[in-house]
Amino acid sequence: MEYNPYDILGITPAASKAEITKAVAVAMKRKQYPIDMIAKAQKSLMKPEERIIADYLRPILPTIKRFKNSDFSALSQPAPKLILLPQLDGLEQAIAQANQQERLEREPLPMSLSELVTEGITACKAGRYPKAIKYLEDYTQRCTDQNHQDYLQAQLWLIRAYHMSGQLQRAIALCQFLSNHPNSQVQTWVSKTLSVLSQEVSHV
Repeated sequence: MEYNPYDILGITPAASKAEITKAVAVAMKRKQYPIDMIAKAQKSLMKPEERIIADYLRPILPTIKRFKNSDFSALSQPAPKLILLPQLDGLEQAIAQANQQERLEREPLPMSLSELVTEGITACKAGRYPKAIKYLEDYTQRCTDQNHQDYLQAQLWLIRAYHMSGQLQRAIALCQFLSNHPNSQVQTWVSKTLSVLSQEVSHV
């Protein structure tokens, strides 16, 4: 550890040359520092250009000493009471309604397959993409004839609904599923859509 010349001689930055000389003699008697360090400190403070450096490196404030005792009286105070803000009134009811809505969304809609695909396409055209996704997903999960024309239409519109609602990864997965479709027109449409989706994902 490198000591400041002022600390070695035990003087302040306001000390005169005479006081520095006197401090050197006192430091020699104390023998707190080696003689070469005391001599170096004297030399540094006697030269104006080196003393400026010592002044700059000397801290302005004294070293802060750590407290031996800490005040833990605050720990014995009773804990503050929790006061609910008026804005939180009805929060439990809102949470319950949200949970109920989530359960309803998971349940299959009481509609026929033809109604599901029709309502899904209509909702997608109207920009109601969450509703469209619900209708079309229910349709594709319940439909057992995957060769039916409505099944293909539902998947294509579902890709669009995923895309427009920001669910890019799900749209890409469905595109990749349809990439080997025997219909060449479907393959072309899927290829173009997949290219667009991939570019959008790379910019997210």
